[in-house]
Amino acid sequence: MNMRQKKERQRLIKQILEEKEIGEQFQLLEELRKRGIKTTQATISRDLQEMGVVKVRIKPGVYKYELMQKGLSNRIWEKIKVAFENFVESIDYTGNLILIKTSPGNAHGVAALIDELKYDGILGTLAGDDSILVIVKQPEKTKKIVKELSGLLPR
Repeated sequence: MNMRQKKERQRLIKQILEEKEIGEQFQLLEELRKRGIKTTQATISRDLQEMGVVKVRIKPGVYKYELMQKGLSNRIWEKIKVAFENFVESIDYTGNLILIKTSPGNAHGVAALIDELKYDGILGTLAGDDSILVIVKQPEKTKKIVKELSGLLPR
């Protein structure tokens, strides 16, 4: 396998996932073909795993692939998806602060999972009974973090 071809293919995968809502590997395969890259579903599957791409729910029954932070454990990601689906009621933000409202008594557990993500850009969390304050290091990253966390909410 040519490493240069692999890097180019993964660069294109990242670009496609940022531009389009792709929820199936065959869709990604077709987008790559449109860009002149011929590959197999098995190769795409390995690329997605290697790149840390996960499927997130965007509404009931509808999922899309998203590139998550490097080093993000699938186990932690699955836990946080379940927690958001069951306990998070809303997400809002201003500047470098994100406010996550949860059902009563669940803020601490959700905040602990957010901390466990070791998400680049999040300094830390403060949790009460039903609210979590997420402190973002750089205000310009706040919208991206809110978008990724909001993608975990059931629609």
